[in-house]
Amino acid sequence: MGAGPNLEGMAFTKEESEWLTRVGPGTLMGDVFRQYWIAVVPTSFLPPSASKPLRVRLLCEDLVLFRAGNGKVGLVGAYCQHRLAPLYFGRVEQDGIRCPYHGWKYGTDGTCMEMPNIPAEQQFCDAIHHPGYPCVEYGGIIWTYMGPSKELPALPEFEFALVPEDLRRHRLFRSEGNYLQVLEGGIDPTHVMWLHSPYDLADDEVALVHQGPQQVVANKSRKRTPDQTDIVDTPGGFMYGTRRSLNDGTSLWRVNQFMVPFYSMPPGGDLRGARIYVPIDDESCVKWQIAWYPNRETKEKSQETPRLIQKNEEFTEPTNQPFGFIIPKANKSNDYLIDWDTHKSRRVGITGVNLQDMCVTEGQGPTPILDRTKENLCSGDQTAGKARRMLLRLAKALRENNATPLGVREPEIYRVRGTSVVVPDNLNWVASVKERVTVAKSAA
Repeated sequence: MGAGPNLEGMAFTKEESEWLTRVGPGTLMGDVFRQYWIAVVPTSFLPPSASKPLRVRLLCEDLVLFRAGNGKVGLVGAYCQHRLAPLYFGRVEQDGIRCPYHGWKYGTDGTCMEMPNIPAEQQFCDAIHHPGYPCVEYGGIIWTYMGPSKELPALPEFEFALVPEDLRRHRLFRSEGNYLQVLEGGIDPTHVMWLHSPYDLADDEVALVHQGPQQVVANKSRKRTPDQTDIVDTPGGFMYGTRRSLNDGTSLWRVNQFMVPFYSMPPGGDLRGARIYVPIDDESCVKWQIAWYPNRETKEKSQETPRLIQKNEEFTEPTNQPFGFIIPKANKSNDYLIDWDTHKSRRVGITGVNLQDMCVTEGQGPTPILDRTKENLCSGDQTAGKARRMLLRLAKALRENNATPLGVREPEIYRVRGTSVVVPDNLNWVASVKERVTVAKSAA
């Protein structure tokens, strides 16, 4: 198994697949991800009055997230250093969290502050090294840094982080798939017109309910397979454009961005979009969907109808697993509540683009992590192959040369966006979309 003709460098070995997909402490990719700020949850999930911690798991580490009475956010190891009691049931206090078992107390940075079950002269707080990671609130998101450097990374200058709160929204879901499978679905140039489109591309009734406005425009081309796919390197990764001729001397170009280490931006219109694929562990991740308007004027003048949250994307009752509070109603355990009659006649019978993606990326192959040695890649997979090679280069450079990964100290590389636009065929598409996909430096 491997790659089709003329696709040099697209086949991946079992060892390379292991390097790419394993994210625990000491793994190649785990070490890379720890160099960056990592999105944990929206700040709204942990309001100022929060008294209840949240169970989270990042890069194979079980953690609890809480807001102390003084307003500071803490992200610390899930189990007390004394006898490993669960800190989730701990009491959140003014400056930390107290273990429910024997009262040991930890600050928001993990510092052991008190051991009240033994006399003061017998305490050994200074000898305790409990996991604790710095957090910041930025762009409506709580971010954490889990790396070894005392110098924190630069905060990425995403456009969505720079606009007022009422111009953006966050949606996130626990996905039972390895981060790379889910990410590759987000940068795949040819599946959109198959997995997400009506069986009849003229079926506007289905399209307007289940597709975003820019995808509805793509349906008008009546072409499922793009006439051309170009990949262009960018400072933070690459962008790719897919062209569909409109047969009038112009073509529709849908432009998607990939940015290291786990970001993408799909084609957008007035309402722009970004995706983050945060590894929970080797076999699950948090998939973020972020939408925003660049300014209030654009929002007020927009004629687009934003895609609404589908009813089957509503969350189930929270479970006691990490990120168990963001499991969609339609999920792997119930076959995503597929409607087989609709599936036979009009579209994939799973409601909405997001859940349609999940049904595929969570079930690729018989093992929890896709065995990439069994793939037969084609030209439509070049974006996935390029992202894999880019991530491997970052990981190897860090491991072998201690090279700081791209973007850790260059926050400006994230000042990009996706777009969907009609371009005259006699113009260069990259030059034509440059202004649309670039966030002005002044905005940052």
